Amino acid sequence: MNLQQLDHLLALAETGSFSRASEKVHLTQPALSRSIQMLEQELGLPLVDRIGKRNELTPFGAMVLDRAKRISMEAHEMRRSAALLTEGMAGTLHIGFGGAPSAVFSSPLLIYMLRHHPQVGLQLRSGSAEVHGAALRARALDAMVVTYRAVVPQEDLNIEVLPTVRSGFVCRRGHPLLTRHRSAVRFEELRRYPLISTGVSDDIARLLVERHGGDANPQRWLHVTCDEIGALIEAVRSTDAIFLGVLATTRELLVSGELVELTVDPTAELSAQFAFITLEGRTEAPALGLVREFLSELAQKEKI
Repeated sequence: MNLQQLDHLLALAETGSFSRASEKVHLTQPALSRSIQMLEQELGLPLVDRIGKRNELTPFGAMVLDRAKRISMEAHEMRRSAALLTEGMAGTLHIGFGGAPSAVFSSPLLIYMLRHHPQVGLQLRSGSAEVHGAALRARALDAMVVTYRAVVPQEDLNIEVLPTVRSGFVCRRGHPLLTRHRSAVRFEELRRYPLISTGVSDDIARLLVERHGGDANPQRWLHVTCDEIGALIEAVRSTDAIFLGVLATTRELLVSGELVELTVDPTAELSAQFAFITLEGRTEAPALGLVREFLSELAQKEKI
C-alpha cells in the first residue's frame, strides 16, 4: 500500500467514476483501475462495487476512505511543513477578506508588509464567508478574515475573534441633517433618508429596537444592502443616503471631513467583530503569525 493508491481511492470516491477519477489524477483509466485492484488485493476485501456504469464504495471501502483522508492530509501536511521550514519568512500568503474587513484591513496590511516584510508575497481575495470557507477547506487559502456573525463554528475551523470595533451612522458633509443647530438627531429623522449597509446583524438590530423602538427594526428601514462596501461609501459621498457600518471603513473620509459621523439620540453604542479563521490542524506559514498580530493590533486601535 502507498499514498498514491490512497489518493486514487479518494479521487474515485469524489468523482464516482473511473474515467473522471483518472483525469483528476492524470492516469489512464486502466492504470487507475489496476491501482485500485492492487489495493483491494493487499487489503483482502473489495473496496468498490462496480454496478454497471456506477461505482459505489463497499462498507469496508467507506471505512478505508475515512482513514485514507486522514493519512493523505497528514502526508500533505508533512510536505507542507518541510516546504515552509525551507522558505522561512518567505513564500506567499493567500488570505480571503469579507467586504467590511477588506475595507478596514487590506490597505494597511499591504503597506505594513511591503515596508517591513517585502520578502513575503501576498494574495488577497475578496468574497463571502461561504466562498472563503470552501477555499480554506480546499487549502487554497491560508486564512480568512470575515464578520464573526457570518461564521458557523465547525470542528475543522480555528476561529480567533478580533477586538470589537466601533460602528455607527455616516453621511456626507453638507447633508440636510447637519444643517440643524444641535448635536444629535433622532432615529425617526434618519429614516427620512435612504439607509444603506453591508447588512445588519441580529445583535445590532436588537440593540436598535431597544434604544429606538419597533420602527428601528432594520426590516422596516434598510433601503440597500451590498457586500461591496466601496460602492456603498461612494453612494454616501454622492447622495443623501446614510451608511450604517464599521466606522473604520470610512476612516480617511471621516478624517478629511468629507464624511461625518452622525450622533443619534439616544446613543446605541453600536459595534462589530471580525474573526481571523484558519483550518484546524493545518501547518501555518511562519509569516501568517505576523499578519494575525498586525490585524489584531489594528482592530485594537479601532476598539470602542
